[in-house]
Amino acid sequence: MDLIVRNARLLGLSSTVDIAVKDGKIAKVSTSIDEKAESEIDARGNLVLPSFVEPHVHLDKALLALVTGEAKSLAEAREKVKQAKTKFTKDDVRKRAESVLQWCLENGVTFVRTHVDVDSIVRTKSLEALLELKTKFKGLLELDIVAFPQEGVVKEDAKELLIHALEQGANVLGGLPEAELTREDGITQIELLFEIAKSKNVDLDVHLDVSPYTNFVEQYVSHVIKQGYQGRATADHLIALSYYSNSYASRVIQLLKQAQVNVVSNPCTSITVGASDPPPIGRGITRVKELLDSGVNVCFGLDNVVDPYNPFGDFDPLRNAWLLSYLGQLNREKDFEALVKMPTYFAARVLRLNGYGLDVGCNADFNVIDAKDLREALRKGAKPKFVVKQGKIILERNTELIWHRSLP
Repeated sequence: MDLIVRNARLLGLSSTVDIAVKDGKIAKVSTSIDEKAESEIDARGNLVLPSFVEPHVHLDKALLALVTGEAKSLAEAREKVKQAKTKFTKDDVRKRAESVLQWCLENGVTFVRTHVDVDSIVRTKSLEALLELKTKFKGLLELDIVAFPQEGVVKEDAKELLIHALEQGANVLGGLPEAELTREDGITQIELLFEIAKSKNVDLDVHLDVSPYTNFVEQYVSHVIKQGYQGRATADHLIALSYYSNSYASRVIQLLKQAQVNVVSNPCTSITVGASDPPPIGRGITRVKELLDSGVNVCFGLDNVVDPYNPFGDFDPLRNAWLLSYLGQLNREKDFEALVKMPTYFAARVLRLNGYGLDVGCNADFNVIDAKDLREALRKGAKPKFVVKQGKIILERNTELIWHRSLP
């Protein structure tokens, strides 16, 4: 064997197991493996989870706050970014994005879906930069790239530019209907997105109802069903869903389930969306608990990192899960497992990853977490002690507390 992890604790198992890896795959999972390996890890009863998956981030905007400063509202953030894009170069975008990709690996995130602006301002400069990084980080981190029309499709007459972006190498199509001038144009954008996606056979990952006053989700879900895109469409944010009446929200949630639409909430960035609300101030998330209880595949993303939308952000999935647990009032014991599955199994479903997990035959991409159970992992935002990618240890973290005074 190439690698054996001993005394590992897996979700759903009461006792520890050993995990054997051969040729980049999980070859055996057993209570005890007698064989030896070239490399061995003693997990010491700590959790082992599949590699973390970041399903929603904007790497082309990373670290922009160091230049533009933060924004006080969603509208101001969009305007700051729009102005900043006039000065984007491919080298600038690549350097900023590359510097934060290291943060992903430090936190055991080895799968990332990034939205990249494709519009009349920046054209495909940012896309070209991210495509270079996708090649550069191969073997360490896998990048999904979404062609994202931040400034609109109808308003920008951006159909051909989006098609060009997909032909260049973007493998998912994004959207933002509320960027259009009218609701009718927003609905037209949705129609165009499905037309393009079907013609290029790519998945859809669309920003929907980010602002409380918007409602495009029904049109989106309706097209998912009509176009046979069940399981291939994701709705991001859906903040307005939290503002709808309970009866209407329940209807929308059932439609999302019927259409097998994934939902990605972005708590650590979108919490600022409600900043201008009168009390009670909005929390910037969708109805996560209700979506979970209804069987909708829901997870969370970082969204933005040190840019006008979010002054912080560090690609720490368990710390962001901790934040969502409070914002979404996910304090039931069954929620603990869901919170840990959101940046793993649930997010992997969004990216439609093959060979993901900890079963025999799966790709050997996993983390040994510095926690022995779910509550501990969430309580302290536990970090990976070991990060394993393609069956190889790529990172080891050694931390030790040294007491200089004995406890009473």
